[in-house]
Amino acid sequence: MIDSLFSLLNLERRKVLYFAILTTEKVFILMFHFFIANYFSSESYGILNQTNFISAFFQNILMFGVAIPFVVSVAGDKNLHNVFFKFFIPLSIFVSIFCFLVIFLFNEFFTNVIFGNPIFIQYLIILFIVIISDILSEYIIVRNRVQDKLKLHSNFILSRSLVKVSVILIIYFLTNDFYISFLVSSISYFTFTLVISYLYFDLSINNYINVFKKNFNQLKKLLIDGFQFVLIYILSSTSSILINLIIVGEFDINTLAIYNFNFMLASAPITILGYITFYSLPDFSKKIVISDNIMSSNLFKDILLTSILFLIFFVVIFFAYDLIIIPINEFYRDKTLFSIIFISNFIFMINNFCQFPLLSKRKYVILITIIFTSLSLNLIYLFVINDNFTMLTPVYGFLIANVSTFILLIITNISINHK
Repeated sequence: MIDSLFSLLNLERRKVLYFAILTTEKVFILMFHFFIANYFSSESYGILNQTNFISAFFQNILMFGVAIPFVVSVAGDKNLHNVFFKFFIPLSIFVSIFCFLVIFLFNEFFTNVIFGNPIFIQYLIILFIVIISDILSEYIIVRNRVQDKLKLHSNFILSRSLVKVSVILIIYFLTNDFYISFLVSSISYFTFTLVISYLYFDLSINNYINVFKKNFNQLKKLLIDGFQFVLIYILSSTSSILINLIIVGEFDINTLAIYNFNFMLASAPITILGYITFYSLPDFSKKIVISDNIMSSNLFKDILLTSILFLIFFVVIFFAYDLIIIPINEFYRDKTLFSIIFISNFIFMINNFCQFPLLSKRKYVILITIIFTSLSLNLIYLFVINDNFTMLTPVYGFLIANVSTFILLIITNISINHK
């Protein structure tokens, strides 16, 4: 019976171990957030989450969008693996440093936009360290992804979280200073990813130009595809980042902390189940040339698995919400906010799977058009229809964008398959 269930949900035993480790990591992170929300100020909690959120946003841009094109189109070409990492990792680091110098020149403006108040200017250096660390971390994940190293990947994710969380807690207990704790934790995270990167990659810049010239056509193709993915990412992420920026701009970092806490709680399953794409997309890309029917079946199973786990999680957390909040901090209570974010995240996750056929068939322009249309509907709601901003306003906008994207993706996929 268990084997039949595994088959129905497209699960192998190694994937079960993979999910078990990642679930352990997510539970660990949840406990960390509960602790921070309870013992740290809402200001510190808001800054911590905003730093990580902004870093995640820029990390994908500073990788030039090449990760997914690499996984989709050239993952099977092992000869190009070393070339890919040798060329793009130094390029990402160099461009990141240049961008930070620009931010530093206009530090007061960027501090106000990101954190809502120029008094938090010292956190820009932490943001820079975290961005560099996240970039290295993502390249490590891409390496494990294309080599189908599920166990190695999950162990890396768990170890990364242990380093960041343990250091910030230890230093805080020793110093009772959040900034020092966050700074030392960020440096430790950077050191950890740098050591792993040196073990995995050739990071020397020797013959860097020659590598580019010798593999010009393949790298050029990745950059062209990557540009389209960066555009897709920026358009699809704008609705999400608008939430953070609007709340910080219209209210303050403490109000953002309320959103952050409920977002963290509602996003727990998406960070676990999002790793389904870790094996789904490469598998889809490798086999689509063999049989659309086989892969459509596996894709359906992945969506089914995601939906079942999402539903179970929502029911449990929704009815346990008050019990979770009581021992933590009543300041963060907002069950309506939690529910809307959860529904939006569920649709967002399904949208990720629905994009697979378009990505594998390189229908990038169609995907950009869909996401741009959805973003436009969100912006119309936010700045034309709506005339009274509350914390829920940009969250409703995010829901509108996800629902419209889902409808357009379903219509498009049906139309393409019919043809």
